[in-house]
Amino acid sequence: MAMNMATVVMKDDPKVTPESVIRLKLHLDKQRLIANEGMQLCRFVIITDYTLEDFSNVYEDDPAVETPVKFLFVKSDEVPHPSFHQRHVWKNDLFGSQDKTMFIDANTIPMGLCHSILFSSLPDKGDPSHSSYALNDEQKAEIIDNNYASISGQLDWTNTESTTLMPYFYQFVYGEHSEFVAKMFDDETISKYGTFMEFLDEEYSEFVIPMEPGIIGKYYVRDRAKNDLLNDAWEENVRPHFPENWRGIGGEEESKYINHNHDYRDWSRQCSLVYLDTGENDTPAENDYWLRMRLL
Repeated sequence: MAMNMATVVMKDDPKVTPESVIRLKLHLDKQRLIANEGMQLCRFVIITDYTLEDFSNVYEDDPAVETPVKFLFVKSDEVPHPSFHQRHVWKNDLFGSQDKTMFIDANTIPMGLCHSILFSSLPDKGDPSHSSYALNDEQKAEIIDNNYASISGQLDWTNTESTTLMPYFYQFVYGEHSEFVAKMFDDETISKYGTFMEFLDEEYSEFVIPMEPGIIGKYYVRDRAKNDLLNDAWEENVRPHFPENWRGIGGEEESKYINHNHDYRDWSRQCSLVYLDTGENDTPAENDYWLRMRLL
């Protein structure tokens, strides 16, 4: 069983560019999530209809590139929304049955403690015995009795999403969702939904494992007022789960989600992946000075 982390960058999606993917790859390398001490931990896959030249050959001939990347070139089919190209993460000729597979939005930046996400194991279809996620007896029985496969994602704690799960990261076991995958390629079915996560929210009928609260977050580029609202949502929806679900090694449980004016705090160490929301005007993340200071 291999581990795959896949991102999708297609020409019909103005929110994601080859530059977004290059930035993501840099931060994956910073966190040593693809390889560590010469050992490959995870296969990083770029699913795209761009050409290699659109990525400036940075992964092919730059001697500073530390870890390998795999390109999966696909045709850009007409879909209701660019996010539906994520279906190539679920069905392709690269991944193997029983591979742990993770989708990550190219505008998501990994921070600390991501290895705990990387190495977390999901239940096998119909068999919860090997899951690293805590499941009670009732949940285990539900998986066994219904022969359920599972996905894991972050329940929206931000009060900003239109779906139950945040759409920036999720994980599943490849090859265990044949009927669900067939729906992804059914034009009549997907035409009912505005985004892929809305489709998943309504059409997925097996077992959903919530990630620990606050592991995935977001940040609004150059919008302090919206980020302050995220702090409010953190206090409302995440902090009540502490200290039982606190995982922020090296951080302080009492800190805010985002700290703008503190000497040494920036993000809560509970958060390991942060999505950069550039707004309707697609404000470049590099135009946010605090973001450049603290993360980029």
